Amino acid sequence: MHRLVLSSIFVISSLAAFAQFTIAPFCPDSFAVADRSRNLIELHDTSAWQRFGGKLAACTESDTARVSIVHIGDSHLQADFFSGEMRRCMHMMTGRLQPSRGLFFPYALAKTNSPNNYRVTWHGEWTCHKSTEKECGTLGLTGMSATVSNDTAYLIIKVRDNDFGFYGGTHLQMFAEVGATSLEPQILYPEGAEIESFSFLSQSIVWNLHCHTDSVAIGFRRKNADQQSFTLYGLNLFDAEGVEYHAAGVNGARVSSYLKCERFAAQLTALHPDLVIVSLGTNDSYMPRFDSTAFAAQLEKLVAEIRTAQPDCAILLTTPGNNKLSGKPNQNAVICTETICREAKRLNCSVWNFNAIMGAPEKIGLWYDAGLIASDYVHLTRSGYKFQAHLLIDALLSGMFWPKDSFTDD
Repeated sequence: MHRLVLSSIFVISSLAAFAQFTIAPFCPDSFAVADRSRNLIELHDTSAWQRFGGKLAACTESDTARVSIVHIGDSHLQADFFSGEMRRCMHMMTGRLQPSRGLFFPYALAKTNSPNNYRVTWHGEWTCHKSTEKECGTLGLTGMSATVSNDTAYLIIKVRDNDFGFYGGTHLQMFAEVGATSLEPQILYPEGAEIESFSFLSQSIVWNLHCHTDSVAIGFRRKNADQQSFTLYGLNLFDAEGVEYHAAGVNGARVSSYLKCERFAAQLTALHPDLVIVSLGTNDSYMPRFDSTAFAAQLEKLVAEIRTAQPDCAILLTTPGNNKLSGKPNQNAVICTETICREAKRLNCSVWNFNAIMGAPEKIGLWYDAGLIASDYVHLTRSGYKFQAHLLIDALLSGMFWPKDSFTDD
């Protein structure tokens, strides 16, 4: 007889009911190009995954349970195809009729590509910075900032998703520069919103909106001449229960980009993550020469930042997929993958090896033929990111990530 050491934290019978959200809906070509035998999570931090698994399972059984997931990355996340599909599946499997949108940045202010699941309207002259710039100023978890100095400025967010008629939240958390020289933000819509809490450490304000809404309008007030400008770092539209899937991505970001964000840890703490997913390495290794030693040192610093923010959270490192550099398979992506896998074990993090799932670098053409990777042979197509998300969901729910010693004889 066998005993489950994880004390049944993952309620497998409950999670198995959501198999329809795994890779079953995809075409045979998708199955042919992916090595599904490698679709597993290599677990090195069992106790943290116990806590995360317990909270995730609880969300399938209780309307008041809550679990927080934070996913950071580069351009693979900025468009929110990968992370957006992860969020959708998490909400569908837990049966939320009015799910949270989670953390986002109004990328349109920075005149860069935005996710298609929310629309941004604004007034005023906004100056934006991102973590990939040499001189980026103060930044937080999203790796972006937007500053305006006119008190007639406003910002309107309209969340939309074809799969959810009422995607939004009952609370708005604003990460911003808050102080004596900052314009005072106000919630213009919905009416009656009240400040529920303020954190000086993370520079965040939480408003209770007193209703579940998919739209928020933000204005600004200047009380005195000292209040010169307002700087926004991110917005979190959330409920007080269910799955919160937060995503932050910056085009061109490397591990070092997030290390430049001085409020990264404080703002991560404010989201109370149970799981942090790190999807970086593509830009770090997309060059003729890749310094794996320097990359490993930077990755160690980022993991330390995450653990400073939330010591008990589970950390999942994902590896970059195969890509082409100067028209040839990029072998540095493989070296980067090997480095991430090695460091994951050393740093007591878990790892999901997407590079191995894609197969040998020479097989990247098969992914293109299947319509899963774009013509730049770096980014996936929308279908490709959706497939990637379903692979990761499948790995999370299948139990294949359990360590060999998860079962012991009585």
